[in-house]
Amino acid sequence: MRKLLYPLVCALGLVAQTAVAEPGGAGDDDRQVRPYSPYAERSYPTDVYFGDTHVHTGISADAGGSGTRLMPVDAYRFASGEQVTSNTGLPVKLARPYDFYMITDHSDGMGAIADILSGTPNVMADPDGRMFHEAFTKGGKDAAAAAVELIRRFSQGELPEALNYQPGNPAFTRVWEDIIQAAEDFNRPGHFTTFIAYEWTSLVSGNNLHRNVIFRDGSERAKQLAPYTTTPPAGSPDPRDLWAWMQAYEDNTGGRVTAIPHNGNISNGMMFALQDDFADGAAYDSAYARNRQKWERLYEVSQLKGDGEAHPALSPQDEFADYETWDWGNLDASAAKTPEMLPGEYARSGLLRGLDLQQRLGSNPFKFGMVGATDTHSGLSTVDDDNFFGKFAYYEPNPERATHVAKTNKKTGISYKGWRYSSAGVTAVWATENTRQALFDAMVRREVYGTTGPRMRVRLFGGWSFAAEDIRHRDLGLIGYAKGVPMGSDSVSYTHLTLP
Repeated sequence: MRKLLYPLVCALGLVAQTAVAEPGGAGDDDRQVRPYSPYAERSYPTDVYFGDTHVHTGISADAGGSGTRLMPVDAYRFASGEQVTSNTGLPVKLARPYDFYMITDHSDGMGAIADILSGTPNVMADPDGRMFHEAFTKGGKDAAAAAVELIRRFSQGELPEALNYQPGNPAFTRVWEDIIQAAEDFNRPGHFTTFIAYEWTSLVSGNNLHRNVIFRDGSERAKQLAPYTTTPPAGSPDPRDLWAWMQAYEDNTGGRVTAIPHNGNISNGMMFALQDDFADGAAYDSAYARNRQKWERLYEVSQLKGDGEAHPALSPQDEFADYETWDWGNLDASAAKTPEMLPGEYARSGLLRGLDLQQRLGSNPFKFGMVGATDTHSGLSTVDDDNFFGKFAYYEPNPERATHVAKTNKKTGISYKGWRYSSAGVTAVWATENTRQALFDAMVRREVYGTTGPRMRVRLFGGWSFAAEDIRHRDLGLIGYAKGVPMGSDSVSYTHLTLP
């Protein structure tokens, strides 16, 4: 009986085959010998690797301003299994290190928070700069409130130029080079892989359209172009302009880059909109669909600000659709949610909309693999509910963290407390090896999945040639790749896939 979908929960073991002499010959020259090792010369993925694709350190203004003092070096040490001291002085260590990791500090304002905290002359000369410096210096609730205000001003385009550092600023350049160097120093191919990355923080009046930009390359290429920002005239909040920057990067350096959108649940319907909101609501064209599919192969469905896969109103038959639901407004709580916004925010409805757009445009702009991440702003990537360590410095273990008002807006009536923040998730990647190149290529193939923390081994193949007896084969991965394509992919070609 033929099967369309072929799900496998895999624990691929090593299976040896002995040499077999075929009948019909008397001498060695007449023997046909099958390879002793069935894995010799095969190139398809045989292992899954777990990591975090979304991490902020004290370099990000909203993290550093709210008390995060851990820097990329500290975050990499922690992720690779070392014990570190948290931002509030607590010893902390992962039960199980990550296989790969990337720091995604914000490109807009890169380098500014260090100057605000230290009170450099250029910051203190600006009234807002002085105000933020004094609030952050006080620490505690004053610093937390100042961090929220900093986010609000950036979200609404009200942050003064003096505090919004851009490419060309010496501090911006220095910090970007520090981020690159930390990734290079901690990259140990085969053991612990680090990626050079940053977050492009697009906000449209508080509506979240963030993307994490991830490089396949090392420092030699990554240093050639400064990170793209969202602030005109050098930057732009329009994803089309980000994709143009990505194309320029590849053309100029010969490297590779991809982007992962996230937080559609606080985009107020813009993440999977049916029209181009940056072109006065005009219909998407085929170029938009092709470029979004080219540059955005994955989508982040789980992180500290809840679940972005499903919503009860969109999936009423799914009893789990209300998991970690955030549905009250946008990022800075400046605009409340309305029911008609929901289909443009969640991954499942995004996939359905993509199929509809493909019929009209010839390409599917919303075809993506799903990943999970933390979006931690403490430098500490932890995903355990029963040992919750928070995602901001002021939510590290303390008696008041659950009842602390995280964000409030009297005009919209939106208010929520610290307990709303999720323990978030992880990304799993089926790759041929634990290296930048292999992991990146697997992400582009969409041979990935996300979880809300547990590191379960799961893979799925689709095809028309599977038979019922295939499920009893001792090498399920070989069957899957030989007869179908892995999750997320359209087609994949690997060598030496002859079935025994």
